[in-house]
Amino acid sequence: MRTFIAVEIPAEIKNKIGRYVDLLRGSSQNVKWVSPENLHLTIKFLGEVNEDDVDSLIECMNPVLSEFSSFDLALEHIGFFPSIKNPRVLWIGSDGGADNLLDIFQELEHCLETVGVDRDERMFSPHLTIGRVKRNHDKLSDGPAFTGDIPEFETASFRVNGIALIKSTLTPQGPIYEKLYEGKLKEAQFGMV
Repeated sequence: MRTFIAVEIPAEIKNKIGRYVDLLRGSSQNVKWVSPENLHLTIKFLGEVNEDDVDSLIECMNPVLSEFSSFDLALEHIGFFPSIKNPRVLWIGSDGGADNLLDIFQELEHCLETVGVDRDERMFSPHLTIGRVKRNHDKLSDGPAFTGDIPEFETASFRVNGIALIKSTLTPQGPIYEKLYEGKLKEAQFGMV
């Protein structure tokens, strides 16, 4: 099964991002938007894993996550991969709380490697994907991705109390996500949030 480790986004933040995406729709062409219910912030994409390996992944995640305290995460600005001139992915980035995510990512990398998960070759860059530019035969579709000004994203903050292991099933209608497990961070384990 296809899996990843991520921070789940609270419903009120998903709704706020959904309203922001509605604003972007007016100034964009050729973008496939992520539906609000599927929004998440990926920490580590694991790819295809056997069902039998899920317990090993959880056993790896637990001790790592129990070392970290709950923290506030701020989603603050829009960005583009690889660049605004040639956007393929539109995302909302985080500065406030990003150091915590990087620390968790690095510790998970060490642990996951011991259970056979390859290290990421790219540098970790915390972001929440909101849209992907549609491509036609490996080229950008005709016309620019954006035809007007891009509105600023108003900062949205929330408390991260846990990190989830999520299964992704790809369908013609889009991915379906199922939470397999959620590891709680320190204060969340003891109800001190």
